[in-house]
Amino acid sequence: MAPIGIGFGGQRVMVDAVEITVETGRRFLLRWVAANALGLAVGMALFGVLDDTVGELGDTGDAIAHLVGLPLAATVFGLGQWLVLRRYAQGSAWGIVGAAIGLTLGYLGGFLLADGGADFVLGFALMGIGSGLAQWLVLRRRYTLSGWWVAASGAGFTIGAVIAVGIAIAGLADRLGNGTVAYVALVSFFGVVTGAAGGGLTGFVLIRAPLTNR
Repeated sequence: MAPIGIGFGGQRVMVDAVEITVETGRRFLLRWVAANALGLAVGMALFGVLDDTVGELGDTGDAIAHLVGLPLAATVFGLGQWLVLRRYAQGSAWGIVGAAIGLTLGYLGGFLLADGGADFVLGFALMGIGSGLAQWLVLRRRYTLSGWWVAASGAGFTIGAVIAVGIAIAGLADRLGNGTVAYVALVSFFGVVTGAAGGGLTGFVLIRAPLTNR
């Protein structure tokens, strides 16, 4: 493919890629937010099923549900990100690894420290930071404002998690009731809200970051 001009933030440089116009940037933002929200919702739904079934089979089952379910949830989420981001940054698949490590360590750390929703908040926060760090290592080679990516990822997913958990505590969890279906619906809701917030903030940073030919 011949080199052409490309730039999300209005600046154009010569790279081997498709041309990104303002309209294309908007479409990218919509795809990116959808990938984050749906990917995290599906991932958390899978975790919810494991946590409320296998996790109820004693300490061993609980350990299996979390040590398998959390990395699985983050992998599905990271895969959704990669499917969109791979077009713009080679090597972005490392974000999947960062997300899996961040969500697992953050959730378990939050559970040990406080629980009561802190596990989800800290888990999503570190997931955003972990995936953001891994993706930044790739994005910094071509995006001049990519230094904001990690901050946006950490802040976006933290804000989304606080909002989602706050809504649950305010009454959503009680309205959904008990049982596996209710729990899966609740954690899926966490995924949609948190993913939309994190995806929206990081997407805004990326479409405002002009490419470089570094």
